[in-house]
Amino acid sequence: MSDSRTALGSGHGTASGWLEAAGCVTAIGALSLLYAIGHAQGAHPIAFILYAMLVSAVATLAVVGVGPQALAIVRHPMSWVVGLAMILLEILYYQTLTYVPPAHGNVMLRIGIPISMIAGWGMLRRRTPPLAIAGAVLILGAIVFLVGVTAPDVRWPMAIVGTLAAVFMVVRGFAAEFHPWNRSAKTVQDKLRITGLVLLVTSVLSLGLAAAAAAAMAAGALPPTRLVPTTAQMLHLPTFLLGGLLGGAIYTLMMYLNFASVVKITTENLTAMMAFSPATAWVFQELGAMLALIHAPTPRPPIVAAIVICIAAVLLIFWAGVQARRRTANSPASAGSGE
Repeated sequence: MSDSRTALGSGHGTASGWLEAAGCVTAIGALSLLYAIGHAQGAHPIAFILYAMLVSAVATLAVVGVGPQALAIVRHPMSWVVGLAMILLEILYYQTLTYVPPAHGNVMLRIGIPISMIAGWGMLRRRTPPLAIAGAVLILGAIVFLVGVTAPDVRWPMAIVGTLAAVFMVVRGFAAEFHPWNRSAKTVQDKLRITGLVLLVTSVLSLGLAAAAAAAMAAGALPPTRLVPTTAQMLHLPTFLLGGLLGGAIYTLMMYLNFASVVKITTENLTAMMAFSPATAWVFQELGAMLALIHAPTPRPPIVAAIVICIAAVLLIFWAGVQARRRTANSPASAGSGE
């Protein structure tokens, strides 16, 4: 017998799952504003993100514990791929928002959707429904249009850094999917524990390397470079406060809401809700500008058009996936298997 819970979520906890998914998307908007504020305060992307990740990992593990399999989890090679991809995604997204406002930069990251489809087909031979392909083409067209209407002086840096952020978003997704411990985790607590451990070891190592590079630059052993934070940038008080405290708190909340919604309404439904992240980034951008926290003009009509097209395209992809799963569930082979 077919089971509609894959598409619509189980009866128990479905409402709270959708609320948590909405909360997760709201947290993404808040984090986007915080990144823009960090840029306005002169916080270096690497220092800001590493402090946020470390605080988030420590806070998460303080609540859920490290568990008996901690050493095995952190020693697994895929843990390092997941952790480093998460860190690089956030660093590159932060850098994207040094060029354009949050709503603009968030739309740029939607290019990760067609990249993910191409990667899934190329590496895993995953078949994509025609309507989903049409949605991906719409997103790609919207991104090309977005790049075209971006100010010429930041157009290509924004496009390159934003695309790299999307690539690491895809890497994180695939690596998490094939991480054996993550795949076996069924509860929110287990998922948080694994992610907390992964973030802890990768952020500690990355922070140590960044601090060592900053010290080497201060001693003249390495030539100065904007890619690596200086000692002053590592010790920058606003970076501690914005990144470590606020960034860590928001990222921890976002992780919890993400996993709680996935457990209750499945990843597919969370993905549909994530379609609205450019809109929440826009709302928080307007709030930040109204409070004079950042300088960000209201998105021009071309940017609004790109936001609307991307939201519609993601929902089209979601609907195509739901229809494909229903056809599979109702096929004679599925009915005969007793599923």
